[in-house]
Amino acid sequence: MRKNWLSALFVVFLVAGCGVRPSAVISGAPAPAGPANGAVLYFLSGGQPVRVLRPLARELPPASPVDLLAAGPDESERERDYTTEVPPGTAVLDQTPAPNGVTVTLSVGVAGLSARAVDQIVCTARDALGGSAQITLRGEGTVRGPLSCPLPG
Repeated sequence: MRKNWLSALFVVFLVAGCGVRPSAVISGAPAPAGPANGAVLYFLSGGQPVRVLRPLARELPPASPVDLLAAGPDESERERDYTTEVPPGTAVLDQTPAPNGVTVTLSVGVAGLSARAVDQIVCTARDALGGSAQITLRGEGTVRGPLSCPLPG
């Protein structure tokens, strides 16, 4: 009899739940966007763009990811055989919202950039801007785009 009574009591507790009442959705702050301590850059590996996370020193102000890309791979990235076709000294002069995304004005003419350099810049800029924008490149009187990164973000 005692065993049946304990079993019944267990079933009652199981059905009653733990006593926590349901509540409405509790919203919080939005999730952080992008890496907290690094920049996403697209270098070349075997001639194809690849996503690389470059750690950044906390005490230095972050540079534009495209500027970091133009500086080329650092020592550890070169050891992993990453390369770039982005010309040294390429810098972002301006970023302007456009109807179809963002126009990025560069310090170099964009007509002379290789297709791989364009992919590197577009993918790096896309990730820096939140991951979904189409990018139009402008520089020294020439325009390319709007362009999309060929890789998923």
